[in-house]
Amino acid sequence: MTFVSALLAGASVVYWVLGATRLQHLPVPVAPVMATPDAPNAKDLARALGGKLIAPVGAPVVPSTPYQLLGVVAGPVGKGYALLVVGSAPAKAYTVGSALGEGMVLQSVSARGAKIGASLQGPSTLELALPKPQGW
Repeated sequence: MTFVSALLAGASVVYWVLGATRLQHLPVPVAPVMATPDAPNAKDLARALGGKLIAPVGAPVVPSTPYQLLGVVAGPVGKGYALLVVGSAPAKAYTVGSALGEGMVLQSVSARGAKIGASLQGPSTLELALPKPQGW
């Protein structure tokens, strides 16, 4: 019985080795590539779905400012930090009430923005906002 099992195991190994070497010489079939059609015309698509095509609104014009908001940590009212780039200087964390240079002060921070003005209690001269994350 042991001899028969060993003979069957050996025959199985020989069968698979011969089959594998035979497959190496066969050409590999190439999968067909389907050309994708061009995207549908937006006007025709809107008409087919029963809607109207509205002209896209241009991006809002953002005034040029030396301040760039990179992040905020908003705490209780009157507390918080803003990660700002001022001019060409590297990013730095500022607390509410900190002087930003050029007579400007970080007035307040919110969940997605910061307000900058000439004094802590005065009117805001500039409001910075973080861009909305993808998918919002």
